[in-house]
Amino acid sequence: MKRFTFFYLLLIFLGMSVMPVDAALAPAISSILSAQPNDMQIGVYIKDLDSEQVLYDANGARPMTPASNTKVFTAAAAYLYLGPDYHYVTQVATAVPVTKVMLGNIYIDFSGDPTLTSADIYALIAALKQQGVLQVRGNVVIDDSVFSGPAYGLGWAPGNLAYCYAAPVNGAIINNNCMALHIVKARRQQVPFIKQYTTRFPVVNELKLAHTNLHSCSFQPLITAKNNIVLQGCLPPRGHWNINFAIKDSNEYARQVLASAFAHAGIRVRGKFITGTTPAAAKPIVAHNSNNLQTILSYMLKHSDNVYAGAVGKTLGNVYYSIGSYKSGVNAINAILTAHLGVDFKPVYLEDSSGMSAYNLIAPQQLVQVLDYMYHQSIANVFMNSLAIGGQQGTLASRLNQWPLLGHVFAKTGTIDGVSTLSGYVAIPGHSVVAFAIMMNGYQGGPAHARYLQDQIVQAIAENT
Repeated sequence: MKRFTFFYLLLIFLGMSVMPVDAALAPAISSILSAQPNDMQIGVYIKDLDSEQVLYDANGARPMTPASNTKVFTAAAAYLYLGPDYHYVTQVATAVPVTKVMLGNIYIDFSGDPTLTSADIYALIAALKQQGVLQVRGNVVIDDSVFSGPAYGLGWAPGNLAYCYAAPVNGAIINNNCMALHIVKARRQQVPFIKQYTTRFPVVNELKLAHTNLHSCSFQPLITAKNNIVLQGCLPPRGHWNINFAIKDSNEYARQVLASAFAHAGIRVRGKFITGTTPAAAKPIVAHNSNNLQTILSYMLKHSDNVYAGAVGKTLGNVYYSIGSYKSGVNAINAILTAHLGVDFKPVYLEDSSGMSAYNLIAPQQLVQVLDYMYHQSIANVFMNSLAIGGQQGTLASRLNQWPLLGHVFAKTGTIDGVSTLSGYVAIPGHSVVAFAIMMNGYQGGPAHARYLQDQIVQAIAENT
């Protein structure tokens, strides 16, 4: 009893408001949390979804930075408002008759589809060729007006913007707005050479191979506004590297892909590839449909894809408010969840729908409220199986793989600088389903220790409920 009391005094001393409810679970979690670094802020909220009993509450009502646990809100709102069968449509349209020689403009009407690839664009233009089109006398107009506002969210770390996971979210998204570079060590040379596979943008190669301390010569990539790639600094002297970088100007990339697709299809364009809007009089000629939203959200949650989440958020804003921006998207998410749950979500503060922003704030209790609501809907199995699965799929493939958790934890991970989070379900056959949210903010160094504590808490849930 003295040891049990000591843990509670320690947690109170560290600034945690603890409200244990389950007698078996509380001391187990308190013992785990006693090993936390003093600079870490922790919120934990755990609920039995069959009895509706709160099993543990430590700072459950405190808003904290959720990182990619924001995607739980995004996915829930999208499932509830758009439905699992919703899909994106990318169209080729025109306001003139479809003939061998088109005497007017061709409009490429992008829908913000985050799954669209260059292969899909090639197939779309090939379908246009099958309509008998051989020449376009007008312009090819790229219409990405479905989304508006900034391509990046407020609070995104500047150091992340060069990389694929922080690619901008615009109406025209092709290949995740990413470019893949293969960096190869040249024999007897200090400067490696570069290969591009999916893009053709200028590369300034100032890289060096460091044989000494890399802290004195770090890798410093820069992607300019015109998609020029500047590679500076040092890389360790191994054979090769595959690195995915963000494309800043998605319109320029769309122009590049479309020009190549028209040429490949054998359709001559006499005009220019420009940006504009599709007139009301234009009619679709051919279209590409994405996979359904269930498939998209499953990939988004399992692999924590930020471009997918940004596009889904902006889509919600466009459908709900007719404005496809980050702000309208997070406002739509808030409004949809508030309407369905009957809970005041005003304390929630979101700047984006992916969790990249350090300004986002969600309380652990609010995450569990959403998980609880989704568990009691007809699409409960769809939602749960969209999440990463412990020891099997997604970002949890190498975590939570011990007995009895393997295959029975459905959860969303989250990581940005100083933040590590985990929320989801423990669903072990023969036991009640338990929803949990574990949020850790403000630690120093990498997330390894925070993840270790999270896994220990989930293990404790499985063993004590």
